[in-house]
Amino acid sequence: MSFLKEVKQNNRRIPWGIVIVIAIIAVVGTGAFFLLKSDFFYKKIDTSAKEYKVTAEMNSVMQESELQTGYMFSRMSQVLSENRGIEPWLLSWVVVPGTTRSVPGYQSQYVDAFEQVLLLENYILSGKKSDAEELMKAIDAKLMNEEGLLVNFAKPETLDVDTSSATATYEHNDEFENSAYVLMEQPAVSMQASTTYLRALMDYYDKWGNEALLKKIEELAEHVFAKEKYVAYRAADQMARPTPLPVSEILDVTPTPSPTPSEGEPENKLVQKEGIELAAMDLDALRRASALFPRFQDKYESILKKVQEGRVSDSVPLYAWMYVGDGNYTYYSGSRENVELVPSLYTIVHLAEVGKMDQSAYAWVSSKIYNGGFLYTHYSIFDGEADSSVEAVEAYPLVLRLAVIAEDESLFKATYQVMMRKYSTLDTSQVLYTFFRSVADQRIALYARENLLLQIFLR
Repeated sequence: MSFLKEVKQNNRRIPWGIVIVIAIIAVVGTGAFFLLKSDFFYKKIDTSAKEYKVTAEMNSVMQESELQTGYMFSRMSQVLSENRGIEPWLLSWVVVPGTTRSVPGYQSQYVDAFEQVLLLENYILSGKKSDAEELMKAIDAKLMNEEGLLVNFAKPETLDVDTSSATATYEHNDEFENSAYVLMEQPAVSMQASTTYLRALMDYYDKWGNEALLKKIEELAEHVFAKEKYVAYRAADQMARPTPLPVSEILDVTPTPSPTPSEGEPENKLVQKEGIELAAMDLDALRRASALFPRFQDKYESILKKVQEGRVSDSVPLYAWMYVGDGNYTYYSGSRENVELVPSLYTIVHLAEVGKMDQSAYAWVSSKIYNGGFLYTHYSIFDGEADSSVEAVEAYPLVLRLAVIAEDESLFKATYQVMMRKYSTLDTSQVLYTFFRSVADQRIALYARENLLLQIFLR
């Protein structure tokens, strides 16, 4: 009897051993399947990315200031996204309300595609993969046209967002909007957003990429390089209000009536041109794409040459709005013969990022920082003098970027100190720890652009 019991026990041990082996094989197989599915073993291709870091001295300048970059990003997201109930998008701007009902808050009615790409880049650089994935899917679904390129804007009501979660909803006011958007009946191709999106996708690929994303990058690069000319739009003769100087953060204000344009003063109008916008060409993105896919190399070099040759003059080393073909350029869009500073600075930065720093332009903008301490939106194409009294706040992060690329600690410090004039430190401010703009009637506005750019560049 004891012998039979022992045999039965041995017989029971054999099947259980097989079950355990099968279970181990199943677990290992399942793990291997998911590793393969997640592209764990995928060998990424080098996208030839370049990295520019702030120096130790530049870091010291920032650390000795009141800057709080983490709070800056969270407060910007709160004011421009969460409080508006439009996640995962950001609105372009919010004008802070005063302390009385006669001073209401205003908010943009646009989601700007370029700004969403800058937000995506911030998520990628910060390692926030799930946020980046969500935003990428949203951009592809809502901001991409049938040609596979991004359009320049959308209105929140077209984005299928549930704004019932909004904790603050302000009025709209076209005075603070991009005037071209107000005048346009429908959005158009944004090559600036499209080429910057190409850069962001390659940065995402470098961190978490797979074969499917590489294919997506190739398709976008194909669409960008194939678009040898397109129609671009600008609002001419914008009736911009001057920036009050000195600048201070004032919330409890009594608004003054807006001035009535004098008779004969030019009205806002929409100008359109067909060609290539120089500022829209993210040259480093195009360079990297041509390194990944060599068939684009000739087109990249052709675009680079057009951008380089688009400078106004040796004495005014700013850049044209558009290349319109046959070696010709359009330098300005309004009735006044001036050139916009911010697009020119994007062009200068893009050239610097591919090792083509325009030394004359660099010296010119450095002199404006050192000698005046302010940058303005427009400069005369004849003598390079300011032809506007509106401060170009978006320009300062771009100059900081140039200083980082050039490892110019003096220019970095000078520009940083200028920028910090626009940094909110008032404890009761809705935009505390962010960079603001002073707008009409001594109002304070939070714009997405400069805050997103600074988050990217000050790393």
